[in-house]
Amino acid sequence: MFDSAATQEFQTQLADAYAVACRERDWVKLHEEIASVGKQIVCLEAREVDLLLEAEETKLYRRMGFPTIYAYIESVLQHSHHVATERMRVAHELLELPGIAEEFRAGGLAWTSVRELTRVATSKTEGAWLEAAEGKISTDIQQLVRGKTKGDLPGDPVDPKKIRHRIVLEGISEEALMLLKLARNAAADAKGGACTDDELVRALAAAMLAPAGDVPGKPRHQIATTTCRACKQAHRVGAGMEIAVSPQELERVQCDSEDIGDLESEEPGRKLQKSIPDATRRKVFVRDKHRCVVPGCRSTRFLEAHHVRPRSEGGRHELRNLCLLCDAHHLQLHEGVISIRGFAPDQLVFELPLAHGGD
Repeated sequence: MFDSAATQEFQTQLADAYAVACRERDWVKLHEEIASVGKQIVCLEAREVDLLLEAEETKLYRRMGFPTIYAYIESVLQHSHHVATERMRVAHELLELPGIAEEFRAGGLAWTSVRELTRVATSKTEGAWLEAAEGKISTDIQQLVRGKTKGDLPGDPVDPKKIRHRIVLEGISEEALMLLKLARNAAADAKGGACTDDELVRALAAAMLAPAGDVPGKPRHQIATTTCRACKQAHRVGAGMEIAVSPQELERVQCDSEDIGDLESEEPGRKLQKSIPDATRRKVFVRDKHRCVVPGCRSTRFLEAHHVRPRSEGGRHELRNLCLLCDAHHLQLHEGVISIRGFAPDQLVFELPLAHGGD
């Protein structure tokens, strides 16, 4: 028979065990309730998208005194303009994607997952994307569609040029905002048209990273670029990131860069080797008057030396094989938008292959 002390200790342990069991049951119930609320939210978001599409079709927003459906959404639902445009984009896409729409309305696919899937899925590829997305959370699906475009399948190779990121700036003063807008206008003027967010970021980054005054003896590209020996995929390395780059971008970088050598070599202290000798590069800058040679281009900044005949085809660091291009035209050239042949400086021929049906 237990003594009173032992009995009291046993009862205390029993009470503690019972309390733990109750808490366990409470946690399970709490989780189930949270999951239920999450599913209800998804269903409500799906319903919202359906109703907004109907509001657009019936011109409800005009009856309520709003000029556009987006103004209506921003005022009535308190969404930002970005969210409003995304809601309507998804609404229109779902008309052609009944499988994704059904999963959305049933709470099986969260809004963020639906938003990403509608960027790539078509009526023909919808089934494959739904199968690939099964059991994945939204962050997994974001990675799944990364580098893909409309009509691609989940198993298609990733195209680095198709990868896009959204950045948000916070805590910006009015003065800084004004300067940012002025910088966008200046970038647009420099290229003779509108300036996308991607082009603005590139211009601002180039202004900070480029040698002061585009020093003729200093190559433009000093950000590390590596190439895998096995798969030949090139990556650009910097700021704690490693991003894949296309063969065209790698070719452009190799035109005017510094080579630090083999990263797998044990040899220490290898000296930087420039693609183009300093003396030759300086002569190219002076000869081309520190300006992009493409007809009609007035750019005198962010200049890069280009090999008219690529080094991969036997082109050498000769003055007649080198010319100055702004970074925008240099990128267009390696993407095949424009082409240059002949000899610098007076025998260069500029063409637009894409305008004539070229690849």
